[in-house]
Amino acid sequence: MIPRQLETPFGDDPCEDVPLPKAPLVRVLAQLRFEPLASLDSPNAASLFAAEIGQSYPYLEKGAEFNMLIGPGQASPQMGQTPVWRFRSPDRTTTVSLSNGSLAVETTAYDGSTQFCGALSELAAALKRVAFIPAYNRLGYRYTNRVTDRSFLQRLPEFVRPEILGVSGLNLGRKVKLQHSLAQAAYSIDGPAGLLAQWGELPPGGIYDPTLPPVDESSWVLDLDAYYQSPEVSSDPEQVFAMAESLSASGYRFFRWAVTNEFLRQFGGAV
Repeated sequence: MIPRQLETPFGDDPCEDVPLPKAPLVRVLAQLRFEPLASLDSPNAASLFAAEIGQSYPYLEKGAEFNMLIGPGQASPQMGQTPVWRFRSPDRTTTVSLSNGSLAVETTAYDGSTQFCGALSELAAALKRVAFIPAYNRLGYRYTNRVTDRSFLQRLPEFVRPEILGVSGLNLGRKVKLQHSLAQAAYSIDGPAGLLAQWGELPPGGIYDPTLPPVDESSWVLDLDAYYQSPEVSSDPEQVFAMAESLSASGYRFFRWAVTNEFLRQFGGAV
């Protein structure tokens, strides 16, 4: 059965899950933010947390936290002074980052929302055993898609909706070539929830997010950050799992609305 094309990026009507064996995901990231805690204001906190997760994430790096301020127009990077501890999985495809204000997990080997939300929930439980966290104030779930295949870029109108295609679909003539086009849209969903979407074409070496390494080829990106922001986001690990799954579904629905069935076929979808 061929999946239907969604009419809106938001809504409660069913959205079929279409696995993509060759998905262009280069990163999936989930982050929990909280107010700084006295119990985490010590290097000893990292040691206690490492003892909880060390078997799954044995490698450690220390650094400074990198903050992104999202406002009108482009995101603005700022280097913070907050120490951050990064724990990596044995194959180094998954990184857990802990600072006194955030807990995040990032992977380049995404195996579906259930597994990833489960990993986030387990990390939240481990942190809860180390420090009392009354509540989180933000939970975010971010998908970053990037395609560098030249034939894909040349056939972009076949793969994405006209609303997403934008100026990339214009006939510019023989002497003009589009070098850079990046769109950004921020949505509020039922009050505390929201979604920040970014998409477009970048030249070789072009960046739109300093935390994502550039590539040597031209690329097309679709970056979706679904989030829930409130002073009282539950710190219960089971609630973290449920909310992360909900945000994952919001980001996936926007993705499914933005791309065509030809896109799904291009990346191995059974459609």
